[in-house]
Amino acid sequence: MRKILIILAVLSLSYSCQEKKEVVEEPQKVDSTLGIIDNSKIGIVDEDIDDQNSFEGKITYQLIIQAKGDPKKYQTLKEVFGDTVIYTFSKGRYAMQYTDGKVEYIKYLRDNNQYRKMLWLDTLYFQDAAIENSALYSVLEEKTDFEVLGRKLKLISIVTDSYKKFYYYDPNMYMNPEYFKKHTYGYENKYYEIAKAPYIYAEIEYEDLKIILKPLSIKEMKIDDDFFKLPNYIIKSSPTMGG
Repeated sequence: MRKILIILAVLSLSYSCQEKKEVVEEPQKVDSTLGIIDNSKIGIVDEDIDDQNSFEGKITYQLIIQAKGDPKKYQTLKEVFGDTVIYTFSKGRYAMQYTDGKVEYIKYLRDNNQYRKMLWLDTLYFQDAAIENSALYSVLEEKTDFEVLGRKLKLISIVTDSYKKFYYYDPNMYMNPEYFKKHTYGYENKYYEIAKAPYIYAEIEYEDLKIILKPLSIKEMKIDDDFFKLPNYIIKSSPTMGG
């Protein structure tokens, strides 16, 4: 703002030194695209990975948030994310659509970034999926006889100094792990290295909070590439990245 005022002052001085003449000024036009970049190439990378018949389609989950202490402490989480989330997978990309929350969607693209769109905001917040701040203790295959939606699932646990994840998956739903080899955030890359499949049921435990993803339906289907195109909105780094 200070620089703008200085520039205006200099311009005003230069005009006052010129011979006076009548000037008809046009109304100032505001460029509504100022600060908005062309997002058409976001998520497009040169790396060509064969999909090898990777699962493509949608998994709809009931989102359950359980507070171990004061139930009011995490009430805002329920308001932000709602009760239902739809995961869409296609060619190494995924989207999480929160149908009844304040988050409209989070999309992960092949550029290894997540892009979050909030309702009523024409802004995208991105987070680098190569960044994970917790210390990894273990990634283990564990025995389980868990079944859901008629599927016999296998279990992988991920334990860090901040959280524990329990991912249940159907090994018949193949997913190429190469798509997620750089997805360090949440140690998703470690999960896919072993499972080679999307998780069907999940429990994520923090010190006083548990988040459960309970599957309601699984639908294998082709996803149009346009689904993952981002709108031409301002892109800012997510507050979780300190930006």
